[in-house]
Amino acid sequence: MELEPMIEVKDLHFAYKKHKVLKGIDFSLFRGEVVSLLGPNGCGKSTLIRLILKLLDGEDKIRIAGRSLRTYSHKEIAAHIAYIPQYHHVPFGYSVLEMVVMGRVSKLGFFASPSKKDYEIASAALRRVGIAELENRPFGQLSGGQKQLVLLARAIAQEVNVFIMDEPVNGLDYGNQIRLLELIDSLAKEGYTFLKTTHYPDHALLVSSRVVVMDGGKIIADGAPDEVIHSDMIKRVYGINAEIITHDLHKRCVPVFR
Repeated sequence: MELEPMIEVKDLHFAYKKHKVLKGIDFSLFRGEVVSLLGPNGCGKSTLIRLILKLLDGEDKIRIAGRSLRTYSHKEIAAHIAYIPQYHHVPFGYSVLEMVVMGRVSKLGFFASPSKKDYEIASAALRRVGIAELENRPFGQLSGGQKQLVLLARAIAQEVNVFIMDEPVNGLDYGNQIRLLELIDSLAKEGYTFLKTTHYPDHALLVSSRVVVMDGGKIIADGAPDEVIHSDMIKRVYGINAEIITHDLHKRCVPVFR
């Protein structure tokens, strides 16, 4: 019996006014996958994410858990998918714990306030990502890496299986990039499902069960990381020469300077 996709996109086209961005996208995300969405700037990765989250109008071509996206409210989407943006500006002085408790909104009634249980779930999520000691710190005073971990904890507190991350390592130093990727890998082994956009072929090779490559508004490759990421693809998509090498069982993408 074939598994039903958690997210399914069929023949999706999208344009900003007269500028066509997506040109017939077919894509499915299944439970337990870690899918890296790879491609150059302007290829349509972020637009696809916004459409899936119903932040742009394209619902007729997208299904979540077998239902048309058009039938979902934003609160219902949040009961299925947690979104972790690449940058999050908070104008108010919320604490880290308060930020994570916001992940419980989709579980609350219209006029309900967070309960003791909601705060306990939020605290447990902070412990899971290893930053319990930051619970009372103002979110706005954290480093970029710490903020990403807080947003990941908020997604865990949301109690959904699917996490969508838009360029999660953007702006992070090298150490925090690797620590975040290790945490994604660890959570995936616990059964969470990830769809993440990235600019880094190395990161896609390190933490993916599947890689989808976009270029010019189309999907040009979709498959296992080792099969999709190769020198010809790097040359076609990014216009540079690179070699794929294996070191200590892991593959790496190494640019070749001429």
